[in-house]
Order: sequence, then structure tokens, then C-alpha cells
Amino acid sequence: MTKILSQEEVDSLLKGIDEGKIKAQADVTEEAKDLPRYDFRKDHGPVRLQMPGLGVILERFTGLLGTSLSSASGTQIDVNPPEISSMAFSDFFRSIPLPSSLNVFKMEPLRGPSMLVIEGALVFALVDLFLGGTAERHVKLEGKSFTPIEMRIIEKIVRMSLQGMEQAWSDIEKLHMVFVRSEIDPQFAEIARPDDAMLIGKIALELGKFSGQMTLCTSFSTLDPLRGKLQGGFRGETLGVDETWRKSLEKKMGELKVNVSCTFGHSSITGRELLTMKVNDVIALDQSPDDSVIVRVEGIPKFAGHLGAFRQNKAIRINGRLNRE
Repeated sequence: MTKILSQEEVDSLLKGIDEGKIKAQADVTEEAKDLPRYDFRKDHGPVRLQMPGLGVILERFTGLLGTSLSSASGTQIDVNPPEISSMAFSDFFRSIPLPSSLNVFKMEPLRGPSMLVIEGALVFALVDLFLGGTAERHVKLEGKSFTPIEMRIIEKIVRMSLQGMEQAWSDIEKLHMVFVRSEIDPQFAEIARPDDAMLIGKIALELGKFSGQMTLCTSFSTLDPLRGKLQGGFRGETLGVDETWRKSLEKKMGELKVNVSCTFGHSSITGRELLTMKVNDVIALDQSPDDSVIVRVEGIPKFAGHLGAFRQNKAIRINGRLNRE
């Protein structure tokens, strides 16, 4: 039989709860054990959407890197646009394949070190290529280390990469990339705390039939002073003129060959005169030797000049430009 409290007992119970003499059971919902834990340390969402300017910088860097590596090795090396993500440093640390070349550098005046990781297979392929090989030689990676000569070539490649990175950043911020050291053992290349959120840029390189990977790793805290610029992306007035592309275009245009022609004069003859023409016949033109002639570049009238001779060759002295198109 259910016991029913009297009004006096109810009043006494409520009074005890108000005075704290009786502890009331909190209305707590049962904890759902199957819900995923939310990690507030990580920047969730695509990094390109959070910082679109960073995507532009890294894409420009890959273009410069491909050009410099191809020029230095004498072989076409294709560098693909990077895959950008974020993860805790401990997760990235465990994902590094061994052996790899771990190259620590600083982005002065920003605080904190960054790292450029070149996987072992790519290291041996690049070394083979720089020493005159074809980058197709298979190297057994288990237990493999890098020789002093290979370390020198790696440092050269890293410094080349940092120079391109410095140039890629120049439109948004003047940064000086300083090479610090190269490591093979990951325990000597801990550039951040295990739970620090890191920006990871994976870059694929193709050397003929071989493909390998470089990885850029830097802390979000390092880039924090530039977060506003990176989130806002690039604006037209900020970009200005890309000096690298301008100089490259000027060089290529300067090497182009164009056809230059000049017509000394015109004349009309009949078909009978053409059929009866013989050696030493003279065709009178509608222009005297003192008249100016038109110089055409690729068929377009560009200059006015006079006929003459230079070093026993027929020549034209340019007197002026006809138009500025």
C-alpha cells in the first residue's frame, strides 16, 4: 500500500531541502556513451576555407619549387598543388614514414619552428637525379640511413625550397626562411607539444615514373599573427605586380623571333610584258630612292625609314614609329 505524506510532512520535507539538511537527487540525464568527443584543440573544417590566402601561397610555392628543382636537376619535375589539413602534432609525428629527412626551419620574425619532411624514397630519387641518374633506381629503405654526400644534397634541396617559400610569401608578408638543421631521428625534431594543432601541407612530386611526397608542418600558433591576412585572402591592390612572372615574360618575349619586312615600291605590268620579260629588263617602281618606306613587323606597319647600306649590306634606317599599339 502506497504511503501518502500528510501536508505537515510535505512542508517539513521542503523546509529541510531549502535549509540543506536533506540532499535532493539532481535530475541528471543518462550520459550517452556512443557520442564522439569534441576536441577543442583542433581547428575543425577545411583549412582552405578558414585561411584562403594560405592556399594561394602554397600553390605559388609548389609552382616555384617545380621550376627551381627542374632547373637544378636538368629534368622535368612536376610538383602538384598541396593537400592542406590540420591535426595534432602527436598524430602527425606518428604518421612520418621512416626513414625520412626532417628539416627544421624558422619563419622569421614569426615565433616557433616549422618542419619540411622529405620521405626517404623521394630523398634517394632526388639524390640519384642530381648525380646524373634517372631516379628510377629502387632503394631498400629498411634500416637505410643518409650518407654525408646525400645530406649535402638534401640541404641544397631544402635551401632551394625555403627560397621558393620566401618568395611565395612575399606578397602578403616579408618573411625570412632560416634553415636550422636536418634530423633523421624523429625524437630530435619535436618542434611542438604533442597536443598542439598543426597545419599540414602534403606536396606530391613526380619525377618521370616515380612519385614521392614532401610535407610542410607548422603550428597554427606560429601563423596566428598573420591569421587576419590569411583569412582575408589576397586583394588586387595588395598583390601588385608579380616580379617573378614579369621578368620571366620579359625574358621569353625578348627571345621571340619576329618577321620584319619592307616593300621598296610597287608597279603594275601587263601579262604580255610579263611573258616577254628577259634578263636586264628594268621595272619602274612608283617610288623614288629618297622616299620613305614602311617597315612591317609580322605584317603590321610599325616604322617609317629610308633605304641605305650598312657594312656592304642593304639596310633601312628607322626614322620613327607609326603607332604605339
